[in-house]
Amino acid sequence: MKDKDNWQKICEEIQDRVWKVTPHTFKNSRTLKAEILKCLTAAHNQGKLKTKLHEIRQLLRLCKSEKNGKNTWEITGGQRNFKRLREIPHFEKYDTSWFDFAILIDETPKPAAIIGFNFEIRFPDDYPTRFIRYDLNLPSHNNEQRGLRFHLHPGNDDFMIHSPPMSPLEILNLFLYGLEIPQRPRSK
Repeated sequence: MKDKDNWQKICEEIQDRVWKVTPHTFKNSRTLKAEILKCLTAAHNQGKLKTKLHEIRQLLRLCKSEKNGKNTWEITGGQRNFKRLREIPHFEKYDTSWFDFAILIDETPKPAAIIGFNFEIRFPDDYPTRFIRYDLNLPSHNNEQRGLRFHLHPGNDDFMIHSPPMSPLEILNLFLYGLEIPQRPRSK
């Protein structure tokens, strides 16, 4: 039990330390949405994103999040897709992987603070990993006490790996430019 307590403490310390230097504030939710639109548009123009420009604008939404407080906004890119169905609106890359995301922003503090998100990229059926999801749970979620407020799921919803925090724009850039499906498998 002591080793588990030590591991949780290490995870908490890492997340606290890295969270302090991770960009997680923006002037407001509209500013963050504009930065995301700029990033998605650039990826489309560079041939990384198959989703058409008018579809990008339709998929990227900003709305009030009443259930999380009166000054909380949500930016969504596509629709939540817990069953991972291709027919649910999402962004598609030219390599056939596809993703969506949701970000919660509290505009009470100035600048506004990102308080939670999930970003999930899915791969073709014949790819060894089905999906990767990055989560930042809301403050006071039970994962925070376990040092896992920020974590990733590598292809399994029940398997979480501690990960240092990343900003939404860092994850979006990772999805667009850093997680490409190779043209051919690595040689053995």
